[in-house]
Amino acid sequence: MVTTDGMLEAYYDCRRRKRRTASAIVYEMNYESNLIALRDRINTRTYHPGKSICFVVTRPRYREVFAASFEDRIVHHYIGLRLEPLFELVFSPRTFNCRKGKGQLYGVKMLEADIKEASNNYTTDCYIMKLDLQGFFMSIDKSMLARMIDKFIVKYYRGSDIDDLRYLCQIVVLHCPEQNCERHSPREMWEHLPANKSLFTNGEGKGVAIGNLFAQLFANFLLNILDWYIEELGIKYHGRYVDDFYCIHTDKKVLLSAVPKIRVKLAELGLSLNPKKFYFQHYTKGVEFTGAIVKPYRKYCCNRVLTNFIAAVRKLNRVRNIDEVNHAVCSINSYLGLLRQSNEYGKRREILGMIAPRIYKWIYIKGHYEVVAIKNKYKQNCITQKRIRDGDY
Repeated sequence: MVTTDGMLEAYYDCRRRKRRTASAIVYEMNYESNLIALRDRINTRTYHPGKSICFVVTRPRYREVFAASFEDRIVHHYIGLRLEPLFELVFSPRTFNCRKGKGQLYGVKMLEADIKEASNNYTTDCYIMKLDLQGFFMSIDKSMLARMIDKFIVKYYRGSDIDDLRYLCQIVVLHCPEQNCERHSPREMWEHLPANKSLFTNGEGKGVAIGNLFAQLFANFLLNILDWYIEELGIKYHGRYVDDFYCIHTDKKVLLSAVPKIRVKLAELGLSLNPKKFYFQHYTKGVEFTGAIVKPYRKYCCNRVLTNFIAAVRKLNRVRNIDEVNHAVCSINSYLGLLRQSNEYGKRREILGMIAPRIYKWIYIKGHYEVVAIKNKYKQNCITQKRIRDGDY
C-alpha cells in the first residue's frame, strides 16, 4: 500500500524546484487533501494521468515537449525516489546524464581524461569515434520498456509497496499523453517536425514524452545495456550523455568493427544509429561532446553556446528596470560558468565587451571577466533594508 508519508516525500521532492510555478501554488493550497486523494486512487488502482501541456521548442532544434500536470509529476518523483538508487547499482559509471554527481561538465572531463590516458599523455596514437542514436526517445517501444522495468522491480525492489510501484510504472510508461493534452504552441509549429519526431504521428505504442522525469530515468535504464555491451567489445574508454556517445581506442580497426555489432545490439531494442552523425578522427583533431570541443591540453565551448551567450548579452542591453537586469544577469552568469571551465578567456572578454555603457549604472564585472554582479544599492536585500530605515514598512 502507498502511504501518506510516501506521498508527502514525493510531493516535497517534486516541489523543490517548482514551488513558484502556478500549478504548484494551486496544488499547495490544499495539498494534504490532494495527496490523500491521490494515495487512495493509487491504492484502489483508479489512478489515471491527467492532462499534459504540449509545446514545440525551437532551440537548438525543433522538438516536441510534454509537461505533465503537477500531480502526475508527484507520481514520477515517487517512482524516481524508489528506483533511482537501485538503478545506480547497475548503471555503468560511464553514463553522465541525469545522475547525481555527474552531468555535462563531468562528461567533458571524463572524455578529456580518457583521451589523455588512451594516448599515453598525448604521446601515442589513439582514435575517437562519436555516434548518435536516430530519433531515440520516439523510437522506444513502450511495451518492451514496461516489461523491462517490471522485471527489474521484481528482481531488485524489496519495499512493501512493490505491487503499487509496478502498477504505477506500467501506467506511466504506457501512457499516451498526446491523447489528452493542451497545445501551447501554434499547430503550424508541428509542421517543422518529421512524422517520426512527434507522438501525434509517430505510430501507436512508440515513443516516450520528452520533458518528463521518468523519460530521462527510464531512457538511461534502457541504454545501460548499450553501455555495458561496449565494454564487452573491448573498448575501455567510452562515455554517453543521453543518446550521444563516444568510443576511444588505439586501434582504429577495433572501433570500426564495433559499429555493426552496436547496430545489431541496438536493433534488439528497436533502436538504430543516426547515419548522418558519425565522427571518426585522430585525437589531435579534437571532438565535440555535450557543448564542448576537447583537444589536447585545451577545450573550448561550441558555437551554439557562444551564440546563446551573445543573445543573453543582447537581452541585457534591452532591459528597462532592475528586475529585468536581475533576470538577464542570471542567464549571463550561467554562460560565464560554462566558459570558465574552458580555455575561453578571450571570448568572455570579447562578448562582455558588447554590454552597452548605460547598463553599467546597474552592474559591474568582477575579476577577470568571471562574473557580472549587481551593484549593492540595486540588490534586493539592500533595497529592503533602505525601505525599513525610511519607514516604508
